[in-house]
Amino acid sequence: MSPREGPSRPKFGRIDPFCLMAVLPVLLVAGIIGSLVNVALGLGCAVFAGLIVLFDSWANRPSRARAAEPEPAERRERVPRPAAARPPVRRGPPPQRPQVPRAQAPRTQVSRAQAPRTQVPRGQAPRAQAPRPQAPRPRPAPREAPY
Repeated sequence: MSPREGPSRPKFGRIDPFCLMAVLPVLLVAGIIGSLVNVALGLGCAVFAGLIVLFDSWANRPSRARAAEPEPAERRERVPRPAAARPPVRRGPPPQRPQVPRAQAPRTQVSRAQAPRTQVPRGQAPRAQAPRPQAPRPRPAPREAPY
């Protein structure tokens, strides 16, 4: 049996609710343009919104497999799932970890990235550095007039 034989599938399906997020603002703009600017232009925008809905309905049409055979009644009903497994309950106090003393290494040489930052006391702004003196720039020689 060829795929073209048998029951034909519907040409259009359900309209996706998210399609309305695109269509309703276009219809609003179509109404504003139709009432304030030009009626024909507003109708053109409304036709465009209708084409968006039509395409969405065509894209959501049911497939041939679903159109040919309806779902059995037992598959449509929801089957309750078993409860999810819970972690085991611990009884008694949590296990104690032995405390390991940490030795501190003597500080020998601290790099700039590891050096502690000095904090400025509150109410005192950090001092701004004086700008470095720059050598004067030579002025370009005047050119002849371009005209």
